[in-house]
Amino acid sequence: MYSIDLPYPEIKVKEKNSKYIDLILLNYSSAISEFDAIAQYTYHHIALTYSNKEISDTLCGISIVEMHHLEILGKLIILLGGEPGYWINNKKKHYWSSKLVNYDLSSIKDILTIDIQDEKAAIKQYKETITKIDDEYINAILKRIILDEEFHIQILMNFYTKYVK
Repeated sequence: MYSIDLPYPEIKVKEKNSKYIDLILLNYSSAISEFDAIAQYTYHHIALTYSNKEISDTLCGISIVEMHHLEILGKLIILLGGEPGYWINNKKKHYWSSKLVNYDLSSIKDILTIDIQDEKAAIKQYKETITKIDDEYINAILKRIILDEEFHIQILMNFYTKYVK
């Protein structure tokens, strides 16, 4: 319901590659990542539980799709020879922090705007990652994930039109 109706490609890689691990980790657990999206959508879902059940339930559903993306990326990291931890490597490990979640709940407009911007940023980052990876298996998976993220934008934009405009 919150994912497009297309199968995900098989989770596999051509070969182990430490450079690709770091690129996938950015999408896995950085400030623009599946882990961050799960935390933020879950926060927004809970915060809106009593004020807007429709949006709240939808954000919960989207977060479950993001969990599936996280699982896929984690498996890719393992196949590439890495460890699926909640950090990025930049000469040393930088751990994901709950400080990365946007806690602004001043209005539904703000929540939807933040979530739409974050989906767009994730798509941009995935597309940049694809340009740096020469592995058709990984890139097929990332392209499939992008389709879900684009669908999430459509869902959120529909709510924006319904509740804000």
